[in-house]
Amino acid sequence: LESSLAKFSRWRNLKHINDLATKDFTDGQTHLDILKCIVYILCEILPPKSTLIPCIRALLKCRMLLGLRVMTTSRQLVVQQCIEDYEKWCKRVSEDYDKNFKFPKQHYLIHALDDVRLKGVLRNGTTRTGEGIHQEVKQHYGQTNKRNTEAQQISIRDEDQEVVARTRLLIDDFFRRASQTAELSDASSDTDATNQEADNQWIFGSPLQYSDSRSYEDLHGGNNPIYRALDPRLREFLHSQFPDEYLTYEDTIMASIFQCVYIAYQSKDDWTNAEDILRCNSNWYNSGPRYDCVLFNSDQPGVACARLRSLVRCQLPSGRVVDLAVVQNMKPNKWRPKTSWDGCVVFEEEVDLTFLLMDFVIRGALLAHAQGPSNSRRNFHYLVDVVDGDMFLRVLNAIGHVCN
Repeated sequence: LESSLAKFSRWRNLKHINDLATKDFTDGQTHLDILKCIVYILCEILPPKSTLIPCIRALLKCRMLLGLRVMTTSRQLVVQQCIEDYEKWCKRVSEDYDKNFKFPKQHYLIHALDDVRLKGVLRNGTTRTGEGIHQEVKQHYGQTNKRNTEAQQISIRDEDQEVVARTRLLIDDFFRRASQTAELSDASSDTDATNQEADNQWIFGSPLQYSDSRSYEDLHGGNNPIYRALDPRLREFLHSQFPDEYLTYEDTIMASIFQCVYIAYQSKDDWTNAEDILRCNSNWYNSGPRYDCVLFNSDQPGVACARLRSLVRCQLPSGRVVDLAVVQNMKPNKWRPKTSWDGCVVFEEEVDLTFLLMDFVIRGALLAHAQGPSNSRRNFHYLVDVVDGDMFLRVLNAIGHVCN
């Protein structure tokens, strides 16, 4: 279990937990993060047809819906269905494992919708935000001899850390403002590119070298399949997407490679602006490769997903700048684990590399590795639809539910 959790894909605002079995302290947010990951691991560990998997999944669906920032009428109807489904699975778990569900938090779920109608969304009354202070107090307590701790000035230690944190924020803010001033002073030479990037919903970051497409192919094509036959494939793709660009063999396509992208989107949860930070790095912080995934617009039904393998900004001879990604598409697969659940989405990772215009990218996506069929050599992945409320609603509506 711990080994599987340690290998679980990383995601922003989702705690990466390596010591689940030996962890001696967790707050409410950590419990929720564990709950978001555990289904995709237990489904390959527990016996087939285990009632625990759909029961945990039903609880997680209730938590995700009740944790939304806006609770519309259609969402309340789906919540009611999920609560009834959860109660059904709790009865089956009680029969199979002699589990007693008579405790306060289980009872509160019955009144959850009434509380929402009377007092607003439950997020307004959550205690997870303030529970992080317990970890700080625990760290201070660990620096004492466990006796007469007040005399050892735990409160003063906390005040010192607050001063250091505020000083750090002021320093970071100073350098951020200085960097913005420097960028404004040098903006005269890059006005067109800056304006074009400001109009996009994405921003590339962590740039590598700047060269032409043929040079990338010559330098890296022999060892890296991403750049193998890059120039002819890129020209064919650009010609199909931009027929008005008459690219000849003699024309040079300048290209920049990036390792990070910031994607802005409108959240389906409360219709405010949100952001994903995605990595596309062959050696992320010396811990191995990290290639995040994206959701993108497609003419196929359901959810379309792809894995980023490279981020490229091309400058054509006409002056047009095109941002695109080299991706491995994820093909929906009908295979399911030995214990499936409602809303289980499985993708098969294709081997071939293709190009994807950044204009079609919606937001980032988290995929968890799946064992897949025993006789298959392909890579299979579960779509983790519970990273946040926006992703949960997108996938929920894609598989047939109407939850606006």
